[in-house]
Amino acid sequence: MNDSKKTTRLREFFSSPRTELMPFGVLPIHAQMAEAAGFGAFHISGGMASWWLNGVPDVGLMTRTEIIDNARRIVQSVDIPVYCDADTGYGGIQNVRKTVQEFIDAGVAGIHIEDQLDPKKAGGQAGISLVSDEEAIGRLNAAVEARNEMDRDFVITARTDGYAVAGGGVEEALRRGRLYRENTDVDVIFYEGIRTWEEVRYLLAETPGPAYVIASRHAGPTPPVAQLSEWGQAINIVPFLTPGVQDAWKLLLKVKNTGEMAAYDQYQADSFALEGTEEFVGHGDRFVKPSYQQVRDLEARYLPASLQRDYENSIHD
Repeated sequence: MNDSKKTTRLREFFSSPRTELMPFGVLPIHAQMAEAAGFGAFHISGGMASWWLNGVPDVGLMTRTEIIDNARRIVQSVDIPVYCDADTGYGGIQNVRKTVQEFIDAGVAGIHIEDQLDPKKAGGQAGISLVSDEEAIGRLNAAVEARNEMDRDFVITARTDGYAVAGGGVEEALRRGRLYRENTDVDVIFYEGIRTWEEVRYLLAETPGPAYVIASRHAGPTPPVAQLSEWGQAINIVPFLTPGVQDAWKLLLKVKNTGEMAAYDQYQADSFALEGTEEFVGHGDRFVKPSYQQVRDLEARYLPASLQRDYENSIHD
């Protein structure tokens, strides 16, 4: 385990000269998978939190309390730093301060705050509107002040949706990014939904300090990490859960359309054929903390023999 603060480690992550890959998910098991695979940090998606936890669109319906409660469980499940989407800060200036304070209390290592008008829209969706320059700057400065009072290493990122707003584009995104860099003490600038890699390169080249871009699928295949590093991309998200939705849906449809369990049985057989390899996860409980073996060890240390379970003679997998 790394003994340095998680906020310090995340700050170092963003200042690395190499583009760091950051898995992007929503549940404790997703963070545990990222940690087990050897990644150095985990990013909680606001959009996926809306879809997976509450079954609602990403339009600002989830409350700060819901997001932070989930984030706290994720933080407690892993030893790597956790970075989280904080939408617009969940209200006015005082709400933004409270948002930062509560994320720090929950053990989250950093957040990004966007310049959208409430109620916000998901990145990539139509209808995005932005607050004024002055309000966006005030939002970010309130967040920075709250950060400085509690933990100066806590990472605050300014996200701009200036690219997708009506009348916006790459120049408006850049104007906003530079504005936030010049008028606040945020740590990172984040550009959302850019549609070409040439525009990504341009934004990164023209933005002082740590910055990153989430590119739209319309941009095409992601350039190699060495190329992204040369451009100055601080992090690149890894949305590794897409198969967990698309492939699960396809399997469910097969079972429904055939009226039989054969498709699932074949999937399970294929999965367990990987047993003993790095790729095998079974039903996913290999990632839990404490592990089943650690539970047994704890029982052995603290319970008399008469109260310990008979693990050797039980039927088990």
